Amino acid sequence: MTVRQGFTVENGADPAESFAFAAEHGFDYAELNMDWTFERSRVDPVAVRESADRHGLDLCVHLPYRLDIGTPLEHVREGSCRELEASVDAAVAMGAERGVFHASTLVRAEKWDRGTVRENLYDSVERVTSYARDRGFEAVVENLKSPFFDAGDFPELFDRTGATACLDTGHAHVTGQSLATQADLLREHGDRISHVHLNDTRVDETDEHLPVGVGRLDFAALADAMVETGWSGTCTHETFAFDDEPRAFGKRQFDRLLAD
Repeated sequence: MTVRQGFTVENGADPAESFAFAAEHGFDYAELNMDWTFERSRVDPVAVRESADRHGLDLCVHLPYRLDIGTPLEHVREGSCRELEASVDAAVAMGAERGVFHASTLVRAEKWDRGTVRENLYDSVERVTSYARDRGFEAVVENLKSPFFDAGDFPELFDRTGATACLDTGHAHVTGQSLATQADLLREHGDRISHVHLNDTRVDETDEHLPVGVGRLDFAALADAMVETGWSGTCTHETFAFDDEPRAFGKRQFDRLLAD
């Protein structure tokens, strides 16, 4: 079992400060948000790579997520896929190994046929993951809070495409998959779930992106599944906070669960 842990460097954060904090607290990598701060037209990929190297960190990214790869509008869908592909190229230039993207659409479920949108999503997922794979990069699909795609659709995704996935614990909880159910998904499909977003919440209605151990989610169930199956992958503490200390708290809690 090799569980590597990192945290998201969110919009507005100082990369150098975040990298130094990650190294000081034993994180293995940083996950860079490419929606703005690390957006491909704004970033110097060589400088980012050199900074991460100085701190002994690997890199993952969250690819831009305000895109629509499932829309029935052909040119919007094509443009969204092309933007993801260009962002993959930028992530590769930064030396990142893995990138999360959303199987998302902005169309309304009451207006468009679900089957049509799902076909578009799967076609686009196959396109983006294949493009990334050809460049030695892994693009992983994240479960959403969407009527078109959530964690319960992972088995169909794996049947229909060659994609690997990012399991987001908060998103899955909101869409009705408890941590016990998520643990069963990992047991059954751990070869296809290579990345996990760890975030806690205190309520059922929304994902608050709290550190592990602050909310009500039973992360022991997920940690047990990782240990039992010898799962290897990356776990990002996707915590929304004004400073980095909550991320270190979450890592300490998850380290303890993995060791129990």
